[in-house]
Amino acid sequence: MKPYLILLLILITSCQSNQGFEEIQLSKPTMVSISPDSTVTKQLQEKMGDENYFVFIDDVMWYDSELMMLVDSFEIEQLSTEKRKIKLIGGSNNWQIDMDTTDIKWRYIYFDGSEFLESDAIAMKEFLSN
Repeated sequence: MKPYLILLLILITSCQSNQGFEEIQLSKPTMVSISPDSTVTKQLQEKMGDENYFVFIDDVMWYDSELMMLVDSFEIEQLSTEKRKIKLIGGSNNWQIDMDTTDIKWRYIYFDGSEFLESDAIAMKEFLSN
């Protein structure tokens, strides 16, 4: 009876590890941008103060826009989300992201059809330009 109990515990644990993660299948080059949700942006605003927060957001949106226009010009598929827990599946690779465990609030992940690359908007724009 013990082997069945151990097997049951393993199955329960493995099911719980993906709980709450939205799976996203990628099959071609795609730029995935993950932005903070309203709860996180409110926390940022409280932490930074109104004036600094709005200057910061203006900069973030400018760099985001520059990157997305470049991605669009290359006709690369774009996927934007505010989901806090996602699992990217591409080719034989997968990447589980829990935004609650990172200090990075804006994430840019490029899937080239087989591999993932993550960078900030400035470095990602430079990478794609080369």
